[in-house]
Amino acid sequence: MTGDNSAIRPLGLYGATVCLLVLLFFVGLMAGSRWVSPTLLLSAIDGSSDLLTRITVLELRLPRNLLGLLGGAALGVAGAVMQGVTRNSLASPGLTGVIASAALAVVSLRTLSSPGAMWLPLMALGGGLLGGALTFAIAGRRQLQPERVVLAGIAVTSLATALTTGLLLVSGAEAAELYYWLAGSLMGRGWLQLQMVLPWLLLPLFALLVMQRPFRLLQLDDDLAQAMGLAVGRWRLVFLLLALLLAAALVAFTGPIVFIGLVAPHIARRIIGNQIQHWLPLSALLGGLLLLAADILARQLAFPQELPVGMLTALIGAPWLIYLLNSRTSPRSA
Repeated sequence: MTGDNSAIRPLGLYGATVCLLVLLFFVGLMAGSRWVSPTLLLSAIDGSSDLLTRITVLELRLPRNLLGLLGGAALGVAGAVMQGVTRNSLASPGLTGVIASAALAVVSLRTLSSPGAMWLPLMALGGGLLGGALTFAIAGRRQLQPERVVLAGIAVTSLATALTTGLLLVSGAEAAELYYWLAGSLMGRGWLQLQMVLPWLLLPLFALLVMQRPFRLLQLDDDLAQAMGLAVGRWRLVFLLLALLLAAALVAFTGPIVFIGLVAPHIARRIIGNQIQHWLPLSALLGGLLLLAADILARQLAFPQELPVGMLTALIGAPWLIYLLNSRTSPRSA
């Protein structure tokens, strides 16, 4: 009977999360400087509404919502992978220097040249890889302590931010646009941006979600995982590279969006407990949920202006980080 209950609970949880996601997705299609009623929304979807409503819903808000959903899922999974394979509850793209270093690489490319859009994710990947490697090198390879990782991540993030600021001072007319981009936003992202980022997000997401067995084994003691036939070093590198690719590729098109990769995996881990097979899928759903909710709030809180969504996720995530650092009980022991 206990086994049946443990199987039913995640199914109900997935159902509730997906229902909330669908609800938020439709709210996102309606919300903005010009609210669209449910009736008008349905008529825009079936093509019977006026041209302005169809453009607003189908060309502006629909791709933006899809990017928010997919981008949030990418950050949630990236954070869960980093926390899982390093066995460090504070590891995440935003706290390991990955996002700031990826942003520095993109700003460098856009300031010093006129790159094609296809080069942005490649540059972001290189910068994110360098930043993440530097953070873990500073923190130490063995027995990574959460505080050391956070301090090393702060150091790398500060260095990347300082270099980014220096580049902005010489970027001329592009500085204002880049400053807003650095705050992280989904505004103005349409079908073109979604099409360009899609393969960079879908392929790593699919790979990570199907590689459940090595992911579970990586959270065991290294000697035990090796005894069960897992090449620990090789698999850890594969998972970290895929997680880094997810975070860095998103930065290239939305700017830095922080703390989704920290908060979503922690909420998911508290809910599923020791059922590790549900950690990555639930982190993906909760990441999409959090980013969609933050984007809807960003459109409304400063109406008729729009706040950068990265600012809102930071306001949510910073108190969560303080709570984790001051908590005597590890959040992963829930």
